[in-house]
Amino acid sequence: SRSTPILSSKLSYVVFNPTWTLPPTILKEDVIPAATRNRSYFANKKITIYEGSTIVSAEDWNPSKARSYRYVQSPGANNSLGLVKIMFPNRFSVYLHDTNSRGYFGREIRSLSSGCVRVQDPFELTETLLHDSIQWNKQKIDSVLVNAKTKNVNFKQDIYLHLLYWTAWSEGNTLQFRDDIYNLDAALYQKLRN
Repeated sequence: SRSTPILSSKLSYVVFNPTWTLPPTILKEDVIPAATRNRSYFANKKITIYEGSTIVSAEDWNPSKARSYRYVQSPGANNSLGLVKIMFPNRFSVYLHDTNSRGYFGREIRSLSSGCVRVQDPFELTETLLHDSIQWNKQKIDSVLVNAKTKNVNFKQDIYLHLLYWTAWSEGNTLQFRDDIYNLDAALYQKLRN
Protein backbone atom coordinates (compact mmCIF):
# COMPACT_ATOMS: atom_id res chain seq x y z
CA SER A 1 0.00 0.00 0.00
CA ARG A 2 3.06 2.30 0.31
CA SER A 3 4.93 1.49 -2.86
CA THR A 4 8.36 2.71 -3.89
CA PRO A 5 7.83 5.02 -6.89
CA ILE A 6 9.32 4.52 -10.33
CA LEU A 7 11.47 7.58 -11.01
CA SER A 8 14.69 9.04 -12.36
CA SER A 9 16.65 11.75 -10.60
CA LYS A 10 20.16 13.00 -9.87
CA LEU A 11 21.77 12.40 -6.48
CA SER A 12 22.26 15.63 -4.52
CA TYR A 13 23.99 14.91 -1.23
CA VAL A 14 24.49 12.39 1.55
CA VAL A 15 23.46 13.00 5.16
CA PHE A 16 25.49 11.32 7.88
CA ASN A 17 23.66 10.85 11.21
CA PRO A 18 20.36 12.08 9.75
CA THR A 19 17.41 13.31 11.70
CA TRP A 20 14.07 12.17 10.37
CA THR A 21 11.06 14.42 9.96
CA LEU A 22 8.20 11.95 9.92
CA PRO A 23 6.03 12.11 6.78
CA PRO A 24 2.21 12.39 6.87
CA THR A 25 1.43 8.78 5.89
CA ILE A 26 3.64 7.31 8.62
CA LEU A 27 2.21 9.79 11.13
CA LYS A 28 -1.36 8.90 10.27
CA GLU A 29 -0.97 5.14 9.99
CA ASP A 30 1.74 4.38 12.55
CA VAL A 31 2.84 7.14 14.93
CA ILE A 32 -0.42 8.82 15.94
CA PRO A 33 -2.21 5.54 16.76
CA ALA A 34 0.81 4.25 18.74
CA ALA A 35 1.30 7.53 20.62
CA THR A 36 -2.41 7.82 21.38
CA ARG A 37 -2.22 4.44 23.12
CA ASN A 38 1.04 5.24 24.92
CA ARG A 39 2.63 8.71 25.18
CA SER A 40 6.00 7.19 26.07
CA TYR A 41 6.17 6.20 22.39
CA PHE A 42 7.81 9.58 21.66
CA ALA A 43 10.56 9.17 24.25
CA ASN A 44 11.15 5.52 23.30
CA LYS A 45 11.61 6.48 19.64
CA LYS A 46 13.54 9.68 20.49
CA ILE A 47 10.96 11.81 18.67
CA THR A 48 10.68 15.53 19.44
CA ILE A 49 7.32 17.19 18.81
CA TYR A 50 7.29 20.77 17.47
CA GLU A 51 4.54 23.34 17.17
CA GLY A 52 6.21 25.94 15.02
CA SER A 53 9.62 26.30 16.67
CA THR A 54 8.32 25.43 20.14
CA ILE A 55 8.93 21.96 21.58
CA VAL A 56 5.77 20.27 22.83
CA SER A 57 6.05 17.73 25.64
CA ALA A 58 4.43 14.33 25.22
CA GLU A 59 2.12 15.21 28.12
CA ASP A 60 0.94 18.39 26.35
CA TRP A 61 0.60 16.67 22.97
CA ASN A 62 -3.01 16.92 21.77
CA PRO A 63 -4.08 13.89 19.68
CA SER A 64 -7.01 15.83 18.20
CA LYS A 65 -4.56 18.19 16.48
CA ALA A 66 -1.79 15.61 16.03
CA ARG A 67 -1.40 16.30 12.32
CA SER A 68 -0.63 19.98 12.91
CA TYR A 69 2.63 19.21 14.71
CA ARG A 70 6.05 18.43 13.22
CA TYR A 71 7.78 15.29 14.51
CA VAL A 72 11.55 14.85 14.31
CA GLN A 73 13.46 11.72 15.29
CA SER A 74 16.96 12.37 16.66
CA PRO A 75 20.03 10.98 14.87
CA GLY A 76 21.65 7.82 16.15
CA ALA A 77 21.59 4.05 15.95
CA ASN A 78 17.85 3.95 16.76
CA ASN A 79 16.89 6.37 14.00
CA SER A 80 14.63 4.68 11.44
CA LEU A 81 16.91 5.96 8.65
CA GLY A 82 19.97 4.45 10.28
CA LEU A 83 23.20 6.42 9.98
CA VAL A 84 23.20 7.44 6.30
CA LYS A 85 20.61 9.01 4.00
CA ILE A 86 21.18 9.73 0.30
CA MET A 87 19.07 12.56 -1.09
CA PHE A 88 17.80 13.28 -4.60
CA PRO A 89 15.03 15.63 -5.77
CA ASN A 90 11.66 13.94 -6.30
CA ARG A 91 8.00 14.71 -5.70
CA PHE A 92 7.48 11.60 -3.57
CA SER A 93 9.79 12.63 -0.68
CA VAL A 94 11.69 9.36 -0.90
CA TYR A 95 15.42 8.70 -0.60
CA LEU A 96 17.95 5.91 -0.15
CA HIS A 97 18.83 5.15 3.45
CA ASP A 98 20.45 2.87 5.97
CA THR A 99 18.16 1.16 8.49
CA ASN A 100 18.09 0.35 12.18
CA SER A 101 16.32 -2.92 11.26
CA ARG A 102 19.09 -4.92 9.58
CA GLY A 103 17.13 -8.15 9.96
CA TYR A 104 14.86 -7.09 7.09
CA PHE A 105 17.61 -7.93 4.60
CA GLY A 106 17.43 -11.60 5.61
CA ARG A 107 13.76 -11.86 4.72
CA GLU A 108 12.63 -13.41 1.48
CA ILE A 109 9.81 -10.86 1.11
CA ARG A 110 11.04 -7.34 1.86
CA SER A 111 8.27 -5.05 0.63
CA LEU A 112 8.09 -3.33 4.01
CA SER A 113 8.99 0.23 3.07
CA SER A 114 6.87 3.35 3.00
CA GLY A 115 8.33 4.27 -0.37
CA CYS A 116 11.98 4.91 0.45
CA VAL A 117 14.68 2.37 -0.35
CA ARG A 118 16.67 0.70 2.43
CA VAL A 119 20.28 0.11 1.37
CA GLN A 120 21.92 -3.12 2.56
CA ASP A 121 25.50 -1.82 2.44
CA PRO A 122 25.02 1.93 2.90
CA PHE A 123 28.57 2.83 3.98
CA GLU A 124 30.20 1.05 1.05
CA LEU A 125 27.70 2.64 -1.34
CA THR A 126 28.30 6.08 0.17
CA GLU A 127 32.07 5.73 -0.07
CA THR A 128 31.75 4.68 -3.72
CA LEU A 129 29.37 7.53 -4.57
CA LEU A 130 31.49 10.19 -2.86
CA HIS A 131 34.42 8.90 -4.93
CA ASP A 132 37.11 10.64 -2.85
CA SER A 133 39.58 8.17 -1.32
CA ILE A 134 41.30 10.91 0.70
CA GLN A 135 38.44 13.01 2.14
CA TRP A 136 35.74 10.31 2.23
CA ASN A 137 37.37 6.94 2.77
CA LYS A 138 35.92 4.39 5.22
CA GLN A 139 37.94 5.76 8.16
CA LYS A 140 36.74 9.34 7.55
CA ILE A 141 33.12 8.17 7.21
CA ASP A 142 33.44 6.14 10.43
CA SER A 143 34.81 9.17 12.31
CA VAL A 144 31.87 11.32 11.16
CA LEU A 145 29.41 8.62 12.22
CA VAL A 146 31.01 8.25 15.67
CA ASN A 147 30.77 12.03 16.13
CA ALA A 148 26.93 11.54 16.03
CA LYS A 149 26.33 15.03 14.60
CA THR A 150 24.32 15.49 11.43
CA LYS A 151 26.55 16.33 8.47
CA ASN A 152 25.62 16.91 4.81
CA VAL A 153 28.13 16.24 2.03
CA ASN A 154 27.38 17.20 -1.58
CA PHE A 155 28.28 14.90 -4.44
CA LYS A 156 31.03 16.42 -6.60
CA GLN A 157 30.05 14.58 -9.76
CA ASP A 158 26.73 13.98 -11.47
CA ILE A 159 25.28 10.63 -10.45
CA TYR A 160 21.91 9.62 -11.84
CA LEU A 161 19.48 7.32 -10.09
CA HIS A 162 16.78 5.26 -11.79
CA LEU A 163 14.31 3.40 -9.58
CA LEU A 164 12.67 0.78 -11.75
CA TYR A 165 10.18 -2.01 -11.14
CA TRP A 166 11.03 -5.39 -12.62
CA THR A 167 9.18 -8.65 -12.09
CA ALA A 168 11.16 -10.56 -14.75
CA TRP A 169 14.78 -10.34 -15.91
CA SER A 170 17.71 -12.47 -16.99
CA GLU A 171 20.58 -13.12 -14.60
CA GLY A 172 23.49 -15.37 -15.61
CA ASN A 173 21.47 -16.89 -18.48
CA THR A 174 18.68 -17.77 -16.05
CA LEU A 175 15.28 -16.14 -16.24
CA GLN A 176 14.25 -14.63 -12.89
CA PHE A 177 10.65 -13.97 -11.86
CA ARG A 178 9.24 -12.12 -8.86
CA ASP A 179 5.72 -11.48 -7.65
CA ASP A 180 4.00 -8.41 -9.08
CA ILE A 181 3.48 -6.85 -5.63
CA TYR A 182 2.39 -3.47 -7.04
CA ASN A 183 0.06 -4.99 -9.67
CA LEU A 184 1.67 -3.09 -12.53
CA ASP A 185 2.32 -5.94 -14.96
CA ALA A 186 -1.24 -6.15 -16.33
CA ALA A 187 -1.22 -2.46 -17.35
CA LEU A 188 2.24 -2.84 -18.93
CA TYR A 189 1.14 -5.99 -20.78
CA GLN A 190 -1.93 -4.15 -22.09
CA LYS A 191 0.22 -1.26 -23.33
CA LEU A 192 2.64 -3.65 -25.04
CA ARG A 193 -0.24 -5.39 -26.82
CA ASN A 194 -1.54 -2.10 -28.25
